[in-house]
Amino acid sequence: MKYGKCVMGIIFIFIQILFYKNLYSQTSIKENYQFISPIPGSSLHLPETSIIIRQGDFINRSTIANSKVMAVGSRSGIHQGNLILSSDMKTLIFKPYSPFMLGEEVTVRLISGMLTYSGIELVPIQFSFQISEQVNTGYYRDLNDEIVESNKLRNNYVKHSQHSNPVNTNLRLPVDFPDFTISISNNPSPGYIFFSPWLVSGTAGYLMIIDNQGIPIYYQRSSFSMLDFKKQYNGLLTYWSYNGRKFFEMDSAYCIIDSFKCGNGYPTDSHDLLVFPNGHSFIMSYDPQVIRMDTVVQGGDSAAIVYGLIIQELDAEKNVIFQWRSWDHFKITDATYDIDLTAHVIDYHHGNAIEVDYDGNLLISCRNMDEITKIDRQTGNIIWRMGGLKAKNNQFVFINDPITFSHQHDIRRLPNGNITIFDNGSLHSPVVSRSLEYQLNEGNRIAVLVWKFNNDPITFAPFMGNSRRLSNGNTLIGWGLHFNPRAVSEIKVDGTPALEILFPDTLTNYRAFKFPWKTNLFVANPDSIFFESVPVGDSSFISVSIENKSSDFLNITGFYNKNNMYNIYHPLPISITPYGSAEISISFNPNEEGYFKDRLYIISDTDSSRIAQVMVLAGRTDTSFSNIQNDNLITKFSLEQNYPNPFNPSTTIRYQIAESGLVTLIVYDMLGREIITLVNEELSAGKHEANFDASGFNSGVYFY
Repeated sequence: MKYGKCVMGIIFIFIQILFYKNLYSQTSIKENYQFISPIPGSSLHLPETSIIIRQGDFINRSTIANSKVMAVGSRSGIHQGNLILSSDMKTLIFKPYSPFMLGEEVTVRLISGMLTYSGIELVPIQFSFQISEQVNTGYYRDLNDEIVESNKLRNNYVKHSQHSNPVNTNLRLPVDFPDFTISISNNPSPGYIFFSPWLVSGTAGYLMIIDNQGIPIYYQRSSFSMLDFKKQYNGLLTYWSYNGRKFFEMDSAYCIIDSFKCGNGYPTDSHDLLVFPNGHSFIMSYDPQVIRMDTVVQGGDSAAIVYGLIIQELDAEKNVIFQWRSWDHFKITDATYDIDLTAHVIDYHHGNAIEVDYDGNLLISCRNMDEITKIDRQTGNIIWRMGGLKAKNNQFVFINDPITFSHQHDIRRLPNGNITIFDNGSLHSPVVSRSLEYQLNEGNRIAVLVWKFNNDPITFAPFMGNSRRLSNGNTLIGWGLHFNPRAVSEIKVDGTPALEILFPDTLTNYRAFKFPWKTNLFVANPDSIFFESVPVGDSSFISVSIENKSSDFLNITGFYNKNNMYNIYHPLPISITPYGSAEISISFNPNEEGYFKDRLYIISDTDSSRIAQVMVLAGRTDTSFSNIQNDNLITKFSLEQNYPNPFNPSTTIRYQIAESGLVTLIVYDMLGREIITLVNEELSAGKHEANFDASGFNSGVYFY
């Protein structure tokens, strides 16, 4: 036994001698490698951290072996692990089998022998980083902290009264269903509104999709608050839940199919998630570390809990292939004057949004620094810093906006190259929250305010909120935790409201969105019907098939429509077997001359949820109300190649539909982001065309 220990000791010393031979300088790393994480020489890393190395070229997978990377902890010794090549074929991730130890220095060595596809050998390198002295699992920064802070401010503002949703009774909604009112509806843009309101008291939250009439086509009740409910760039839905403290992904049947959380041991923050068609995602974390603030500011706490900001890119297999930390690039003293740096718990950045920029780099918003920061996605270096009212590191000159932004939320890049910001305005005097659009000259660091909106009377939202440009040019504003009845507004280019949703002061909502959407849990076939030339006082019937597209039984529990000229004949509930169907009969009974449209909601309810499919109903009493053409005798659907292609600045898209119905034609960019909706209306069967004028858009490839 003694002999075995002695041999092991000799072997370990021998390996250590080999390991520390031929040290490579930081200059060698910078010259030969695009990205290294952890950054050489950095500190405050978690024991679960992985090691990321990217040279920049495609790596020859056959030359990769676990033995090509060595990691040695000064306390824990040699760590074996898996060396993984990410799906981008460029990024190497070394995942140790066991965590490092607190307080130790970790030395990493990349050994020679790995090649790129062009035959270039990866240069051997060696670097070190430091693991944190302790892990602070008892501290977790989330939106409940913002609610507590905002309640302190509420007494300074006039509270608003409760409102009644006029559709609640007819739609048989739950007793605690969020009580909202649509106060303005002035030709809003097509699509459905996504939000996730919860009680300020912190109990019961809802995921919700409603139409422009305020009618829910989906809701899901939970005893936990749920946040940031939206449609992602990959076409699926995501939301963050306090139950599990991570993001969940749902398909169009509202089934949970995946989840997203931070890697490298970090807790998952609720502020933002982006998911792209290639399976990559961007996510953030708040990282609590013990910092001696008495060495940073006078009167600082000698053991303060300070939150760092972590931004991660995950590949399709959930490997962390890019990691950016505020510890490496920001100073704690970058916080604005209102952030108490002598407190025991300090959130000096308060990151709240991530955006993938048009050039592939990242934009982030840090509320407590009044700053939008652009980060090089390849290297992690800061490209520029755009600071608002009280920012300490602003590099931009502002034109047309003397007050700039303050404690902002939500940064987005528009197809025309401009950016939008939701300006909470907490440090403005007087306080006012605004939706802003800036035209940026990044080379000369100039920001020109080209559009803004703030409510009259003034709406102030000290926390949360967002501002999203819609494809028709309107702007959807989620007012976050507001001190005004307005919760969601859709604003036209000229500043007039197209839609306004009011909340009582018992409810709040993190962000609001608007997307085209349709469930595929079940479908109506056809999904729109047209009654032709039905005399007044007479009736006409059309059969519609409700098709269950799932492997579970489906119960249709109700129907809802507003126009009493349309009626549905079938006893309820309707139980449909997996992948089965059921026939319903819809009648049109006109009581006056004209052309009449309606929407039929086919509803499947449970005790805590609703899923509805929407049909378009149309009928007329006389041929003078229609415009039937001979060339509309089309028997198939088709979408033709646009002409001309390539084009500058406009092109024509031709298509034909075999049945009358709701037609949507949308243009997307290379990242899958919706650029513009060209068509969203009911059309008769036949040949049609739409013109896409790309004036003001960036040159590039688009899809329709």
